[in-house]
Amino acid sequence: MVGDEDALFHVAPRLSLQVPTGSEADGRGSGSVGFQGNLPFSYVVSPALATHWNAGMTVVPSARGPLDAEATTVGFNLGASAIWRVRRAVNLMLEAVWFSEQTPLASGETVREESAFLNPGVRWAFDFASGLQIVPGLAYTIGIGPSSGDDGLFLYLSFEHPFKRLSP
Repeated sequence: MVGDEDALFHVAPRLSLQVPTGSEADGRGSGSVGFQGNLPFSYVVSPALATHWNAGMTVVPSARGPLDAEATTVGFNLGASAIWRVRRAVNLMLEAVWFSEQTPLASGETVREESAFLNPGVRWAFDFASGLQIVPGLAYTIGIGPSSGDDGLFLYLSFEHPFKRLSP
């Protein structure tokens, strides 16, 4: 939650291995192992306002698409958000995200599609003596630009555990 950070600037690079769990035939997966790198960073503007930024890239060497097409795909993502601390355990949020992804059309051929969304929302926290914090949230997703009309509801649930046990 905003206001809990001690430093003004945080960087947390991430490399991930993606495993195929969705159905590529239904447009919910690549059908192959992929690799993703992200460079997220946060800047705390004031005790009540924090910003978060993210840039990333995904490569899937043998992605599968409709009609069993297979090709290497490369995707990019950008995101930015502002989190306003209304109360100690209540945050208002505004997030913008952009994706540029490829889908295999035929062997070795791809088509690139872009999408963009704006997500205004709210989240709140429940703190426990063990240091566990449970954070539910809700946002309304608004498709913008190439995604105009792709609106929806986004539900959020996070379990935040401390890295070390708190002293009594």
